[in-house]
Amino acid sequence: MQIIVAIIALGILIVFHELGHFLAAKKFGVYIHEFSIGFGPLLFCKQGEETEFSLRLIPLGGYVRFAGEEGEADDDDLEIPEERLLKSLPPGKRALIMLAGPLMNFLVAALAFFLVLSLVGVATPTTEIAEVLEGYPAYEAGLRAGDKVIMVDDVKITEWQDMVKIVQNRIGVPTVITVERDEQVLSFTVTPIEESGLGIIGVKAEVVMVRFGFFKSIKEAVVETIYVSVAWIATIVGMIRGAIAPELTGPVGITQILGEAARQGIGQLLYLVGFLSANFALFNLLPIPALDGSRLLFTAIEGIRGRPIDPEKENMIHFIGFFLLMILFVVITYKDILRLVG
Repeated sequence: MQIIVAIIALGILIVFHELGHFLAAKKFGVYIHEFSIGFGPLLFCKQGEETEFSLRLIPLGGYVRFAGEEGEADDDDLEIPEERLLKSLPPGKRALIMLAGPLMNFLVAALAFFLVLSLVGVATPTTEIAEVLEGYPAYEAGLRAGDKVIMVDDVKITEWQDMVKIVQNRIGVPTVITVERDEQVLSFTVTPIEESGLGIIGVKAEVVMVRFGFFKSIKEAVVETIYVSVAWIATIVGMIRGAIAPELTGPVGITQILGEAARQGIGQLLYLVGFLSANFALFNLLPIPALDGSRLLFTAIEGIRGRPIDPEKENMIHFIGFFLLMILFVVITYKDILRLVG
């Protein structure tokens, strides 16, 4: 089941990424030889009016093969009108075609977050106590599950986090917590104890699922997409600077993570798909040969110098980059397997 969930989720990311390139190229009139999901041996293909749609054995990505992408070396381009070759487009339009894939992944991320916020909801703590841990100050003071916190000392509590912030800063300080219980207002004096440098009293909040309205869901989905993207960039910068230990997860590890998310519910799975889609977009924008980022870099260089780079040399660089990426995938997958069986 984990494998099926992972294949579907990763397939969605790949299909929409390549669809972004495909639609942008079609918009600019570029002839497309093949739209492929996966690499390696062919499993299935269907010939469209112009484009061949194919499914290949290795599900680690996909590609859209444009006419004129390989310079003069591709015999398939001989019958294609010059104006429909990718190389005939100005650098700006080619850059938009390269950007369309990652942009589509950002859109998928925002859509996944939107579905979570609008249909599933977000787990939100209320001010009602769900559990009081025995042996902790709250239990000894008399607080019980079902109590609704309305005040801490002289501060009115409207959100659970309001109480948490106060308690965390009052280690060893007697604190009056006022609650509502069976339509009665009761006060208890609780002295927070220290745990991991913060004050705690040993209570857990009642959690409810809160769904947002349509327009607020759109706004918050965009904000969440930006948030996870910034966090990813900060992590990469931290790895480069040596402040964060490098930790990469391959297909096997992602399969396990997606399976765990699926068991926790559709909300967790959708959120993870959004998270992975945003990460996938950013990864593809890195200036690594064979990725969209390097193609954008070559296009920018061409625009600056005013003449194209030799397609054969550029394609060789991308081929070497793709080969090295495959080796990296194999190494990461091997480490994922060792971690799982270890």
